[in-house]
Amino acid sequence: MSPLLGQALAPAHKFLSIIQHNCLGSWNVFLSLFESFREATTYPSIVLLQDPPVNQAHLPSFNGFKSFFPPVRKPRVAAYVHMSFLSNYTVLPKFKGVDDVLALHVSSNEPLFGTAFHSFRVINAYSTNTVDHRVHSVQPEVLFPDLGFPQLVVGDLNIHNPLWDPVRHFSPREISSSTPYFEKAAGSGFALLNPPGQYTRFPLVGKSRPSVLDLAFANTHLLPLVKNWESSLPSTGSDHIPITITLAALSLNQKPPRPRWADTDWETLDPIIKGFKVPAAPSCPTPPRLDEWMSESLNRLVALRKEHTPVSRPSHHSKPWWTPHMTILRREYHNAARAARKHDTPQMREVAGASKAGYFKAIKAPKNKRWSSFLLTATP
Repeated sequence: MSPLLGQALAPAHKFLSIIQHNCLGSWNVFLSLFESFREATTYPSIVLLQDPPVNQAHLPSFNGFKSFFPPVRKPRVAAYVHMSFLSNYTVLPKFKGVDDVLALHVSSNEPLFGTAFHSFRVINAYSTNTVDHRVHSVQPEVLFPDLGFPQLVVGDLNIHNPLWDPVRHFSPREISSSTPYFEKAAGSGFALLNPPGQYTRFPLVGKSRPSVLDLAFANTHLLPLVKNWESSLPSTGSDHIPITITLAALSLNQKPPRPRWADTDWETLDPIIKGFKVPAAPSCPTPPRLDEWMSESLNRLVALRKEHTPVSRPSHHSKPWWTPHMTILRREYHNAARAARKHDTPQMREVAGASKAGYFKAIKAPKNKRWSSFLLTATP
């Protein structure tokens, strides 16, 4: 077993790496993906596949992983979970009675990632067009449940929208089929993790242009834990690129307070600095001893200034009910509004209207909750 395979990911660990990839039903793509992990700096704990290779109702195995997939003859989705992860977490697969959706419910006796939550859910989907091209096989209500704990939704959803592919021209049918997914995601508190315009599919043949089909969403409870979304793994031979999503503990994602040097209390600090005495230099100076002597003096001066300097605090413009999810929705709304003003087409106006509705709907609930909490604690 590779040394990386032996690295357990206990609940106390700080990072969690999740991979999503469309295998095109190819065993070669599957093997290429898993072999590429050996060159990575960290080994993934969960690998979520769409269109995995299947032979007589059996999926391939890989050393160190346990597979989960819908109990059907040809599953369209699968999840591979590392054994060290399973030894520290309880992982319960949930099947929706279909072949294209799989949910993993992960739980622990200890709080996860520095939060109060003991569990989170990952949903993996492969949504395809039905006979009616305006309807997809996986509906928005299945992908974006409104639950009160962290959730991650990934998959090849085969929907197109300017929010994740802003430079492409879209047909009215593409807009009308993708808008319900955005509206449901926004209404349930999910934010898109994909950077706008970063392609996830590059056709192997033909004249089709690159597109964004492999999407990832996090709800408001999980969003603060998302450290990054990246596509740094090598090509596997699929026309889809592997995507890595990294979750990190809150303490690692939060930026530390910064001293406001412009507000240093010099009136109090100035006489202290004037009375500061530099320690005597070493009698037999050597480069290491000189470096130690200089560092000690500098650290004492910096510590004195920090004692008389306030740290950064939220400005008076900050809202106590504001969340990172709202920042993303606001950015998406403004992008859609600018695109609608620039192109002024019915479909772009429709996208801008849906984006605006989702943004203001996301604001309404926490704002009302905060106001109700204030009224309960207010005294005459």
